[in-house]
Amino acid sequence: MDELLPVYVFGEVLYDCFPENEPLLGGAPFNVAWHLQAFGVAPVMISAVGDDALGKNICQQMQQWGLDTAQIQQDRQHPTGTVNVTIVDDEPSYDIVLNAAYDHISEQQLPQIIGEHFFYHGSLAARCPGSRTALERLHGLPGQKTFIDVNLRAPWWDKTWLRTMVHGAYCVKLNQHELAQLAELDDTPSERHALEELALNYRLTNNITHLIVTLGAAGAFLVDETGNVVTPELTPQTSNIVDTVGAGDAFSAVLLLGMLHKWDWRTTLERAQQFAGFIVGQQGALSDNPAIYCDFKRLWGLI
Repeated sequence: MDELLPVYVFGEVLYDCFPENEPLLGGAPFNVAWHLQAFGVAPVMISAVGDDALGKNICQQMQQWGLDTAQIQQDRQHPTGTVNVTIVDDEPSYDIVLNAAYDHISEQQLPQIIGEHFFYHGSLAARCPGSRTALERLHGLPGQKTFIDVNLRAPWWDKTWLRTMVHGAYCVKLNQHELAQLAELDDTPSERHALEELALNYRLTNNITHLIVTLGAAGAFLVDETGNVVTPELTPQTSNIVDTVGAGDAFSAVLLLGMLHKWDWRTTLERAQQFAGFIVGQQGALSDNPAIYCDFKRLWGLI
């Protein structure tokens, strides 16, 4: 098997705090790194935690899972990130506490990245100047395949900045409502054909190599570098939905896995749907059971 390209993951690591349960590890980039580690990728997570009990616990859990903590900065001025999650009509709502440690990732402490690599990031970690500057320093390096996972969490995003970041990206993933917002439409197109046309135009206008649009329970589709639309078979939902927190991150992790292993896009999308379907059947965004990941790796021919 060919050696996999290095993967760097930038952004928030935090605790999702639910009304009636213990806080759970989360943050979209962290969730992606966690899944990739279990799938045998060994990503480098770049973030920051506070000098507090939650921060120490994050580093301890990362080490137990085998994740590298060398690029987790310790911030003595700001606390470890937290999000208050409430579920309304089966959809998560987030109160993302401002001025967390991950809002202040230091440019001076960033790793030196050389050569061909994947670089995954979202948009939330750029809401404050410190982490935004650090992200801009790493974004677009020579040999980089940038994967931008758009997570529009009002009011924590800037349309002009995000448009600049997605331009020329190797892969951009967003849902149909986020696509409509970034394309500055008043409403999300209701017909599939109109949505695909919108995605085709957005990919072309922004010089994006691969644009992936997720459609919730209706699946997803990809617009590739030639303008072809790839639609996977819809995976039947076999588990009862407990919550949808982290489903998109599970999907993104397997997208990255597919790109690393050079799976064809239809296969990659179907496997991403399959894994996301498992995640919605449990509480929270992560599984700490290695056997689960082994089952998927076996199913996908990775072991």
